[in-house]
Amino acid sequence: MTLYRFLLTVITALAQLALPSHAETVLRVLINDVAPYTLHDDPQHPGMHADMVNALARRAGVSVEMQSVPYVRLADGIRRGSADLVVGVEGPELESLARRVVPFHVFKFVVISKNDTGINSVADLRGHLLGVARGAFYDESINNDPGINKYQMKDPFQGVRMLAADRLDAVISSDYLLTYALKQAGLSKADFSRPFVVNERSYVLYASKQLPDEVVKRLQDGMAQLHKSGQIAEILHRYQ
Repeated sequence: MTLYRFLLTVITALAQLALPSHAETVLRVLINDVAPYTLHDDPQHPGMHADMVNALARRAGVSVEMQSVPYVRLADGIRRGSADLVVGVEGPELESLARRVVPFHVFKFVVISKNDTGINSVADLRGHLLGVARGAFYDESINNDPGINKYQMKDPFQGVRMLAADRLDAVISSDYLLTYALKQAGLSKADFSRPFVVNERSYVLYASKQLPDEVVKRLQDGMAQLHKSGQIAEILHRYQ
């Protein structure tokens, strides 16, 4: 081996050692601090979105620092530069602030009410008090209708308890959250009207616009592999 080739080999090896490995990439991730997306009492089952983020990190070869926060703070994390990734409902605020990486899962926004209210559609909500989450965008027909009186709930658990106590006329949330909230509150679905669907939406992984394309591509590929393997479906089923 000539001296030139020897030096080239050494330089190439040193350059490869200097390159950061996938595992050294640490991403700050914010998820919604509400059950079953986040759970705090069982380390083996940290919640639906926490499980998805951890599975994606392993598949994409990145490390994450995950924090659960009230929903309204998800967009703030991107806006202030304190988060690299957030898992939020697709909507105009996050679409403008961040870069859409990949959908996490589909869900339905549904409305429940007491059996005797006669609320069976969005139009029926006018003149009634509807429990909503602060900062959430449901649909233009709800968010932009001043005829629908809105009460900002702390979370769906508070909402279903207020609904059962006749302090709210109806509550809107995702089908996952409402099912879980009713179960945890010990309330029977028979005491409420059959939920009607407002629309079908997705929880989406959004990234800071400063996140490198290479990292975004790894995350996209990783999520595709998780869906193909059935792991995402398994996680969703675990928390239903």
